[in-house]
Amino acid sequence: MDSAFGLAQPAALATDFVTDKLRQRQGDLAWRIARRDGADLYVLLMLEHQSVNDHIMALRVAIYCCLLYENLVRRKLIARRGRLPLVLPVVLYSGVKPWTAPLSTSALIDPAPIALRPYMLQMRYLLVDEGALVRSGLLPEHNLATLLFQLEHNQGIAQVQHLMQTIHNATQGPEYTELRRAFASWTRHVLLPRALPNVAIPGAEGLLEIKDMLSEHSRSWTHQWKMEGLEEGRREGRKQGWQEGECVILRRQLIRKFGPLTEAMEQRLKDASPAQLETWSLNILDARSLDEVFAD
Repeated sequence: MDSAFGLAQPAALATDFVTDKLRQRQGDLAWRIARRDGADLYVLLMLEHQSVNDHIMALRVAIYCCLLYENLVRRKLIARRGRLPLVLPVVLYSGVKPWTAPLSTSALIDPAPIALRPYMLQMRYLLVDEGALVRSGLLPEHNLATLLFQLEHNQGIAQVQHLMQTIHNATQGPEYTELRRAFASWTRHVLLPRALPNVAIPGAEGLLEIKDMLSEHSRSWTHQWKMEGLEEGRREGRKQGWQEGECVILRRQLIRKFGPLTEAMEQRLKDASPAQLETWSLNILDARSLDEVFAD
């Protein structure tokens, strides 16, 4: 964030938005953060715990942002004729597979002639892909958010036990009481049921109690982890086959319409994500050049 943003304690806002037609939409969390210039920044945090990408997340974000603005106007927190405050939409993704859904609404909409592009819905969100951050190895050490992300994307029971001990050591003192309780509750009710779906979890409350309890279930955890790995491998194999097929078809269409491709273009096709292949496959219908095909 730029220097206009202050360090004031953010205020949480209700995110049960109801339109004038009483169609309720449920957001996740909205925070109002004071800026040094006196204006407000609203951070809309959306939590994605699913393992499958939500292809229309950009549209969902746009809807929630509009409903947040409508809610602020209705509650007279901003003037009807005044400027709307800034909103930063953040999607926190905890799934195992990398996030591939489009990051903006423009990638969801049919290609438009240049004259109509200024009127297209424009909304982009900031993606926090926990798994990608963990795999990058660039997260700051001993940061509590880092420890949470590593727990969620752990490499087995030994790492989980180590992380729980680290979190316990880093949250000593009465000021961390609620945070320790939150970590323990999340571990017991979210992490463990997912890793040990067929094991009855005893009523351990503290992080160290849960850590010690895990030693009794190391074989179950390892078995589950291996089974998930095998299934993920099968899914990735099927996905890879589909993606290669899409790439081959698009390559043939490009050569038929524009002639032989350069080595750079060939490599770009090979490195493309599923979302990019889908976008380019739509772009080619109206494109008059390769640049228009590969435009964002």
